[in-house]
Amino acid sequence: MHLHSGVNVENFESVKSVTVFSTTTCSSCKVLMSWLEKENVSYVKKMTDEDEEAMAEFMKVNDGAFGVPFTVIEYESGPETKIIGFHKSKFKEALRL
Repeated sequence: MHLHSGVNVENFESVKSVTVFSTTTCSSCKVLMSWLEKENVSYVKKMTDEDEEAMAEFMKVNDGAFGVPFTVIEYESGPETKIIGFHKSKFKEALRL
């Protein structure tokens, strides 16, 4: 994990998991996953158009949003951040990069 100099590490929550809900035809999903790999962020990919269980899980967590990529970032302390689409600045903030 990258931290900016002068930042107190104790102010940052540890990321427990990153789950990316995607489809086989989603170009933004591919860009997001490539960026996560470049940033050395581990993630789980769930293909909603190939896996019924992934789609069922997506329907439970998506808060009514149907766009992909849909990413759920869980923190060690329990809360989570949900991001629709790929907005690098939102991911950098949520992942503390």
